[in-house]
Amino acid sequence: MNPYDRAVSPHAGAMMLWRRLRGSILCLAAGIFIGPAGIRAADRPPPVVGAIRWDGWFAGSPWAKNLVPAAYHERLPFYTTWEKGEPIVNADDQGVMDREIILASRAGLAYWAFVYYHPSDCWPGGDAYNYGLRRYLASGRQGELHFCLDLQGAHLGRKENWPKTVATLVDFFRKPTYQRVLGNRPLVYLFYWENLVAEFGSIQQARAAIAALREQTEAAGQGNPYIVVQTFSAGEAAAAVDKLGLDASGAYCTSTDGAHQERRNYPFRDLMGINADYWESCKATGKDVVPILNAGWDVRPRWQDAELMKQYHGSEQPYYTPPTASELTRHVQTAIDWITANPESAKAQAILIYAWNESDEGGWLVPTLTGGNARLDAIRSALQGKTVSH
Repeated sequence: MNPYDRAVSPHAGAMMLWRRLRGSILCLAAGIFIGPAGIRAADRPPPVVGAIRWDGWFAGSPWAKNLVPAAYHERLPFYTTWEKGEPIVNADDQGVMDREIILASRAGLAYWAFVYYHPSDCWPGGDAYNYGLRRYLASGRQGELHFCLDLQGAHLGRKENWPKTVATLVDFFRKPTYQRVLGNRPLVYLFYWENLVAEFGSIQQARAAIAALREQTEAAGQGNPYIVVQTFSAGEAAAAVDKLGLDASGAYCTSTDGAHQERRNYPFRDLMGINADYWESCKATGKDVVPILNAGWDVRPRWQDAELMKQYHGSEQPYYTPPTASELTRHVQTAIDWITANPESAKAQAILIYAWNESDEGGWLVPTLTGGNARLDAIRSALQGKTVSH
């Protein structure tokens, strides 16, 4: 995932205090939502909870080196092997994928959102990042867990090849395990929407491209795609929904604001508050919302590379203490409570977690060598009795 930047708020001190109170307030508020909102929600299906998969862990991956220092070994996923005393992080194996499906499903996750790089037109070597999707579709266990696509606006193919890209996407939507919401609508996330506009040359042409995707999907009997834009600003998300004719506001992750700009450690409860405030900000724009919640954020492993340090604005990027199991459980429960309390703003009844395997950025659910299944156990605690059957 690529970094972003924001201006520092002049009210940073007040915002910091609000963050520290936010977690307690939300927990108290959750009890209120059991009343009328709970009754109104009785006939709605339980929310589907998914996690982003960014599959950068393959042979020759440039990212694995970030986890070599001992300080970051707590992040090493269960499939790590060792060679000459150094960890080898390679998940491009069918047995690993099958095991991951079992683990995610048992935790109660409904779907993975695979970060997708259209193979015919992405940068050289970019298709290597689709290994997870290929392994998933080849698995005999895929029926245990649904999937959807997290489209990358900068890597969806050239404008002149859009009809072929659309045909490829519709083929994905035809898969029986593709995640749907609101009945028969394929769930789609769109990150870096501005790059899609740049490729097509104008808002109007990019909007027409999205309309063509909708038209061809419906013509194939696959319903009208429910497209969620991912940005780092509620205002930008609302603008993208309007400009491109999308369906909902969301994010890839939300990890900083005016009160969290210094390069230092903050408590995880502050990150919980940042996430929840983003949901509220998106709701205030009047757009539908798919809540995003961070399982963490700490990009220090990537700062070992001077070029990445620049890209991540290393002098300003904050990082957060890893969540305890109880904090992660409470965070997921808060998102479920928010959806229950805001049915008109969360029509898709969907939640997205950052992330399954963004290990060197600090957001992961995948079991690790040292932590085992602790994070998935925390997710299961929140989702007990609230997950859909596959």
